[in-house]
Amino acid sequence: MIYNERLNNNYNFLRLLAATCITFSHSFDLLKKYNDEPLALATNHVINFSFIGLCIFFSCSGYLIAKSADTSVDLKNYLFKRLLRIQPLLIVWCFMAVFLVGFAFTTLSTKNYFSNYETWAYFKNIMPVIGVKYYLPQVFSNNTLEAGVNGSLWTLIVEERLYLLMAFIFLFKKRKRYFFIIAIVLLDIIYMINLLAFNNFKSLQLDTSVNFYALCFLNASLLYFLEINFSKKVSWIIICSFIFSIVSIFCVPIHCLQILFIPVFVIAISQVKSVANKMGKYGDYTYGIYIFSFPIQQVLIALKFTDKPYLLFLCTMVIVAPIAFISWHFFEKKILALKNRKIF
Repeated sequence: MIYNERLNNNYNFLRLLAATCITFSHSFDLLKKYNDEPLALATNHVINFSFIGLCIFFSCSGYLIAKSADTSVDLKNYLFKRLLRIQPLLIVWCFMAVFLVGFAFTTLSTKNYFSNYETWAYFKNIMPVIGVKYYLPQVFSNNTLEAGVNGSLWTLIVEERLYLLMAFIFLFKKRKRYFFIIAIVLLDIIYMINLLAFNNFKSLQLDTSVNFYALCFLNASLLYFLEINFSKKVSWIIICSFIFSIVSIFCVPIHCLQILFIPVFVIAISQVKSVANKMGKYGDYTYGIYIFSFPIQQVLIALKFTDKPYLLFLCTMVIVAPIAFISWHFFEKKILALKNRKIF
């Protein structure tokens, strides 16, 4: 988005809220206290704050990536912009993970750590589209829940594969993009039939959280391609989509309809004119928070700093906020300024 567009919507605010929700949930999960997470307790473990955050992330991303694909000059320009948004900070993170976090917390000797193939294999994470490696040799091996250095990276596998899927719209002229729309609708139908018709014989390949969030992404992109005007009767759209989202979450017979109502609710909220629009004025700190929160939590746990989820969350946010600020203003923002540069 260009600067003026950042001041006309709530995407920055929503994504910042999403990153905060996920960090909050991880503060309980990584201490093996997921049963104490307040939203999980309030809903009898039907949903938690991580669910809220991921729904927001994938819905916002689906709508904005569809817009990026639609407004990009060509396929090369679209892919170049996606590359600039994701890969540069991942490169920085991988070097930090291997030479700073891993080196400081491995129980191996320096020689054994740097001669281990698994150490250098961590750089695979620069391209999540081909998969992610979560562990460094003997790093965080004594942590409470897991030894993963950055468990949040799994979403980038899904994101980048969806970016490539979205690239298929360049095969169709604008007037023929109904083929792409039909494909998304068919995926929705297959997902719903799998949940509704087969009961205990559901396909494990279809009934996964990955597919759920992927369809949130695709249905949000569908809202863009259908050119739905959310400015008209936005209050009613928000109220109705919120009610239907809640009912579909807690009512098993229509559980599958979440993939339709949640993206509508998130995108409608994003279009509301409010003071939250001004969040874009100060920068986009979401990616920095998302990338660095999990490893910061793992470091604090390894140092036995606290076993209290709320304190872990508070300390993580205090540490990650300035890191995300620096990352955006001194690195990400400068990299993104290159997005309209011509490439080969």
